[in-house]
Amino acid sequence: MKSILRSTIVLSGSSLVSIVVGLASAKIWALLMGPGGLGYLGLLQGLAGLAGLVAGLGVGAGLVSFGAHMLAEGDRSGFAALRKAGWLLFWAAAAIAILGLAILRVPISRLMLGGPERSTDVVLMGLAMLFSLASGVQTSLLNAHHRVSALARVGALTSLLGAAISLAVIWQLRERGIALAVIGSAAAGWGVSYFILRRETGREHVEVPREALLAATRSLLRFGPPYALSQLVGVGVQFALPALVLARLGIDGVGYYRAAISVAGVYLGFLLLAMAQDYYPRVSAASGQPGELQRLVNEQHRLVMLLGIPMILATLTAAPILIEIIYSRAFLPAVEVLEWQLIGDIFKFSSWTMGFVILARRRSRTLFLVELLAGFNFLWTAELGIRWLGLAGLGASYLFTYVVHFLVVWLIVRKEIGLAWTLDNKLMLLAGTVAALAVRGLSLAGPAGLRTPISLALVALAATISLATIWQEIGGLRSLREWRERA
Repeated sequence: MKSILRSTIVLSGSSLVSIVVGLASAKIWALLMGPGGLGYLGLLQGLAGLAGLVAGLGVGAGLVSFGAHMLAEGDRSGFAALRKAGWLLFWAAAAIAILGLAILRVPISRLMLGGPERSTDVVLMGLAMLFSLASGVQTSLLNAHHRVSALARVGALTSLLGAAISLAVIWQLRERGIALAVIGSAAAGWGVSYFILRRETGREHVEVPREALLAATRSLLRFGPPYALSQLVGVGVQFALPALVLARLGIDGVGYYRAAISVAGVYLGFLLLAMAQDYYPRVSAASGQPGELQRLVNEQHRLVMLLGIPMILATLTAAPILIEIIYSRAFLPAVEVLEWQLIGDIFKFSSWTMGFVILARRRSRTLFLVELLAGFNFLWTAELGIRWLGLAGLGASYLFTYVVHFLVVWLIVRKEIGLAWTLDNKLMLLAGTVAALAVRGLSLAGPAGLRTPISLALVALAATISLATIWQEIGGLRSLREWRERA
């Protein structure tokens, strides 16, 4: 657990910078643009993200999965062929995607942005997609090398530079600059990742035979597109959801929804970052060892629960205050979405620790079916939730989707590698869920005077247990002295 914790701490430093920058920029966005402006930002980001999923062809995930395994075995020439194949696929797919956005800009604008008058912004999102995809390839190459510190620097510098560029554009142009702000933020990510990749790995001049290049390309195409398709029917639904919210609740509804998911992302995103940039390469390297995978899953799940549950309970307790501080009182309708979503994040974190096993073992068909079910559940429950509960129905939909997702992934991974949860993991998942539901229940039907003290007591208890457990796991003061001496 010590090595995982060290990597998580390194990545958390980057996330802390991202959190501070994200909070500051969110406040400025809210004051300058209001719910409507933030809603349109969400629509544009959803469009760019959806286009990126299609055009990305799963190349980034393939580079990490195959690349980490090759580097672990010392196959430098194979990795060189894989890297070159990844860039070739990137340029081919990006060119086709930009052309498609340009040709279909009017119908896409009508479907995703609420009317044909925004068709120019559709084309501009093609440029944002290009920068984002290039940045994704570069960070995937760093991830395959397992350069955790470099990835942390990429995250921190991208947050700082991206926020500075986007806020400068909005300050000058207001609503007219939203699309340019998205492009500027994406360009910042590309520039930072390019510079750090070059610094970390240099220019590796390795001759790649045509046969090796073709073999690497075929490997990426066998793995990538099925993975991208699985993401499209899963994560892609979440990118497309703002368009559904726009149709049902209007542009302000999109702003409230985006505010809720942004708060959860700011406070809890570093755990997902740590899993993607530290845990996934390790799982990929051990993809053929079921016993080792069982150990890694239980170890990662234990850490995720120890870190995640206190933060989820604290955010649940302070949700109304956080929304008002980070945004403004105009965004308070987002609280109900956020509270249900935070409970769903417990199951999301838990299922992700298992889901990386399916990805690392390259079970493309299984992954597609799992994500298809998640996307389908999210769509139909979101539609019903909005109809019955209004904005709060989006949060309830999120919770339902990830409870089902957790159960499905658990059944698959148990069959795949014989996964058995440790007693600690079972107890932490159960206790965290019960505590989160209790806090939410108090806000719905409990006495107003009891909610805050009970919630704070649960937060303090969870945080104390987590800190004491982590302190014991890392070896206490002696371990800290060792870390300081090595530094």
